Amino acid sequence: MIRVALFISGGEKGGSKYQVLKIAEGLKDKVEFTFFTFYEGMLTKDIRDKNFKNYYFKELLPLKKINTILKDENFDLIHTYGFRGNFYGRVPLWNLKIPVVSTYTGFMRDDYNSKIKGILFEKIDNLTLNIPETIIVSSKAILDYVKDRGYKKTIKLIHVGIDIENDFYKREDFGLKEDNFVIGGVMRFEKVKNPLFLIDVFYEVQKKEKHSKLVLVGDGSLRSDIERKIKEYNIEDKVKLLGFRKDAKKIYKIFDVFVLTSLKEGFSISTLEAMSSFLPVVVSDCGGVREMVDDGVNGFIIKDFNKDDFIEKILLFKNKDLRRDFGERNRKKIIDNFLSEKMCNETLKVYEEVIK
Repeated sequence: MIRVALFISGGEKGGSKYQVLKIAEGLKDKVEFTFFTFYEGMLTKDIRDKNFKNYYFKELLPLKKINTILKDENFDLIHTYGFRGNFYGRVPLWNLKIPVVSTYTGFMRDDYNSKIKGILFEKIDNLTLNIPETIIVSSKAILDYVKDRGYKKTIKLIHVGIDIENDFYKREDFGLKEDNFVIGGVMRFEKVKNPLFLIDVFYEVQKKEKHSKLVLVGDGSLRSDIERKIKEYNIEDKVKLLGFRKDAKKIYKIFDVFVLTSLKEGFSISTLEAMSSFLPVVVSDCGGVREMVDDGVNGFIIKDFNKDDFIEKILLFKNKDLRRDFGERNRKKIIDNFLSEKMCNETLKVYEEVIK
């Protein structure tokens, strides 16, 4: 049994949270994970609920305490995620001989609403960037990002994998009709996800298709701005905000088309989940999506946030036959390439290579 100390902030809501828990659960028969977290949030709650051991640190700079625990527990490996996880998991290694692996699931400078904060955290992160023996990335775009920041050692590309969902909600569960043309989005309501642009796009779509509805799953700091824009456009009766849902995977099937308008994406789990739910996708050209979406084959990739292109491609999927053909190709692509078992097995191989 490999003993891994996994360092992560604890407040994650998106891809990092999903990936960490999926790997910890998927490898629990082969790897004993102990979490080190520094913020009380959604992830720390899930760690407790799933009965993983967790050291939670409330104090600022608990480096001495962390160093003592690492010495006493005799871990085989440290695995770090994100700014806090990287800092607290790497700094003690200046005095310890424990190999470290880090994972990057996005672009650090874009993870924060404050651009200055993102740039500052990235510069601090660069100070310890070359401590890890291996860095795992979830897309080619992030691989290039890590190289450009000056990392000199081994980089492993491991795509995020998901579990296939077969139990879906019905439209009637959300007050939708079968003749509605439903555009769906699943995202954090934060600047990098660009939700206000999606509202702008939908406003034009509903002018052309009177039966259209927009359903958004998620929450975040921009929620009030989204609600205000919906009111300004006078489309309250056409937009449903479902909030954050742990059961989001069961909602995709009520959509006719999934839309992603993110400014940047390391690797979009929501797009994978939509594809696995037999949905066509229309996505912005924002990084890792090109490793999922074949433009014109199983979805459309829109360059430069061209609003007219978004509108045109979304409306194409009013055609049921086109929706079916694109959706079936998407489901097959997920099964062939993006299952969680594959992600877990490839991560285990990295652990074994690093500690041998």
